[in-house]
Amino acid sequence: MAESLLELLQRSCPITLPMHMPGHKRNLDLAPYLKTLAAQLDITEIKGFDHLHAAGGILQDAMNLAAHVFGANHTFFLVNGSTVGVLSAIRSVTQPGDSIIMARNCHKSVYNALALNNLRPYFIYPQTNLRYQIAASTSLQSVEQAILQHQDARVLMLTCPTYEGVVSDLPAIISLAHRHGLTVIIDEAHGSHLGFSPYFPSGAVKAGADIVIQSLHKTMPSLTQTALAHVRTPALANEMQRQLAVFETTSPSFLLLASIDSCVRLIQKHHDELFTAWHKALEAFHEKALGLRLLRVLGYGKERGLKLENVHGLEPSKVFISTIDTNIDGYELAEILRDRFHTEPEMISPQGVLCMTGMGDTVDTMTFLGDALLEIDRGLSPAVVSKVPLMAPQVQAKVSIARAERAPFICLPIEEADGYAVAETIVVYPPGIPVVVPGEVMNRQAISYLLAAKAAHNTILRSRSDVDGEVAVLRDA
Repeated sequence: MAESLLELLQRSCPITLPMHMPGHKRNLDLAPYLKTLAAQLDITEIKGFDHLHAAGGILQDAMNLAAHVFGANHTFFLVNGSTVGVLSAIRSVTQPGDSIIMARNCHKSVYNALALNNLRPYFIYPQTNLRYQIAASTSLQSVEQAILQHQDARVLMLTCPTYEGVVSDLPAIISLAHRHGLTVIIDEAHGSHLGFSPYFPSGAVKAGADIVIQSLHKTMPSLTQTALAHVRTPALANEMQRQLAVFETTSPSFLLLASIDSCVRLIQKHHDELFTAWHKALEAFHEKALGLRLLRVLGYGKERGLKLENVHGLEPSKVFISTIDTNIDGYELAEILRDRFHTEPEMISPQGVLCMTGMGDTVDTMTFLGDALLEIDRGLSPAVVSKVPLMAPQVQAKVSIARAERAPFICLPIEEADGYAVAETIVVYPPGIPVVVPGEVMNRQAISYLLAAKAAHNTILRSRSDVDGEVAVLRDA
């Protein structure tokens, strides 16, 4: 196999005098943190190392290898996370003023792309699963209905899998969209591991999506901020390259690029043993989860094999632990995991806790998590009263996002904002999906949701108003 980017860095850096950026000049004696951060391999785009936005050497070879390993026609390395892939993908396939059909539970980067490109969104609301109080699959029927109702749309944008690991019927959805002439973009940030093992479902590349964005760092052995974009046709790849040069840094970190290349090579060479080990770790957790009385785990323990309402399928790397049947909520469970078991979960909601697994997990780590949950479960009591579901509201748009972002606004208490078009994006974490975006009309359902999220100690991020409990609304709309 040809020399890897990491091998080239290790070979070249010690023998060349860096009369170029970065300013630390690979001088590890300058500051103690530089050695910890591997600054001895930190370079810029110099001769022999290729250029990310005009690749024709080692980076192009590395991206070609990634395309081969992931089963794509064209693959790009991303060093600004999946966000830069989403922004570039949407701009690659739209013109200002175009319409786009998209799932309402898309990441906030999609909404930023709408504003930047002055796009008109037609929202598909995913189904819900009340047993776990989470967003479920996007149905084929809802996609078909949206396409028939909005025939001016050029693009379909979906998120699959969801944060909790719910998948939709992508082969059927993508085939339908293509029959109607739509370009399909799939945010598969949480699914870079799909399709490599029969234990995990197949992914969006094999399903035929036109552009697929994946965050390597979420589940695979690669550094934070590393991602991939897979593109189906040469013409679309050319435009994607052009847009990446607009949105992505012109000073890409070669440490991050080497991480991507090394991860791809590791998967190519050892994917069978790596995915088998991951499978064994998850099965060890499943055996522990069988003993839970009140805590429920989506797709694990006694929940495995159950037919779940509105769920087409699950991918098993996500461990979503429901507290709905217990006398505690997700925040209390998270605190117990932190304080008593030194375990930090990925996401917390009133309904439960999400623990993300990755290729680095082992039988030991997953057994530890299972034992911790069993010990916690033994001390819990059943819920005394039914817990009110905290489900995302449905709102309607009055003006475009781009217009609303630039219009005059005032701030009102959230309780008094009913009927006003909002002038900012309001995001509740978790799960990080906008509740309302600029131009949408606040209604009682949205107000109740935000107040309940605040009472439940969720983090509420707003892009304009800075007074707790207020919201920016359009002055004249």
